[in-house]
Amino acid sequence: MSTKSQSVSRVRKKRIAAAAKWLKWSLIPVLVLGLLIGLKLGWGYLKDRPFLKIAQVEVSGNHHSRKEEILYLSGIKPGMGIFDFQLKEAAAAVGYHPWIKEARVSRLLPDRALITVKEKEPIAILVLGEAYYLDAGFSAFKKLIPGDDLNYPIFTGLALEDLRDRDSSALALAQGGLLIWRLAGSSKLFPRGLISEFHIHPATGLSLITRRGQKIVLGEDGIEEKFKKLELICVEMRQDFYWFKDLDLSRPDRVVARLLNKAGTVNPEAETE
Repeated sequence: MSTKSQSVSRVRKKRIAAAAKWLKWSLIPVLVLGLLIGLKLGWGYLKDRPFLKIAQVEVSGNHHSRKEEILYLSGIKPGMGIFDFQLKEAAAAVGYHPWIKEARVSRLLPDRALITVKEKEPIAILVLGEAYYLDAGFSAFKKLIPGDDLNYPIFTGLALEDLRDRDSSALALAQGGLLIWRLAGSSKLFPRGLISEFHIHPATGLSLITRRGQKIVLGEDGIEEKFKKLELICVEMRQDFYWFKDLDLSRPDRVVARLLNKAGTVNPEAETE
C-alpha cells in the first residue's frame, strides 16, 4: 500500500473514531433523559398504588391540642398517597397551633403517617385586658377560653413591652412571684390556696393579693426571706391575720399593717408596726 493510501486510511480512521466519540457523548444525555422520564412515569404509577395510600395518621404528644386540629393544619388525611405531602412543610404548618412548640412528621411505610408534637407548658397567666398563658420565656402564647386550667400564678401590672424586654425590671419581679408560688406550693402556713394574684407596680414592686382581697407588698428583693417572714406572721397572728387590709413587708427592718375594724372597713388609726 502506498504512502498516500496509508495516510488516507489513517485520516478516515480518525474521523470514524471522532464520530463514534461524538455519538457516544451525544447519546448519554438522551439516555439519561430517557431514564429520568422512565423513572418519573414509573414512580407516578407506583406512588398511586392502593398499598401506598394512607390508612391511618397517628398523633402523639398532644395533651392540650386536639388531634383534629393538628390533622387539619398538617393537611394529611387518610386516603391520600403516603408520598403526597412534604414532611417539613406539614411539620411547619402544625407549628402554627398556639399550643405547639415543636412538631415532627414522619412516614411509616407503607400506609401510615406519624405526627409527633411537643407542646408549650404554661407557667403563669397574664391578665392584660384579656387573659393569656405565659410560657417559660414569659411570652404570651394563647388567649384563655372557658374551660382552660386556671391553676397557675396570675399576674397583673405587666405590659407587653415588659414581655419583649428580657432585661425588664418588671420581668425580674415576676420571677419573684414565681418563686413565691413555688414556696407556697409546699407551705402549710401560707399555701397557694390563699393567693389570688401577683401585682407588679413600678413604685411598690411586687405585691401579693390574697383571695380575701388583702394586699401584701413585698417590694423588689429578698423575696424568699420575706415569704418566710410572712409565714411567721401567719403563725403569730393566727385568726387575727385575716383582720388586716394591707401588709407592707417591703422594708427588712419593719412590717406595717393596716387593720380592719369589726365593720370590715379600714381603721385609719389601726396602723401597726
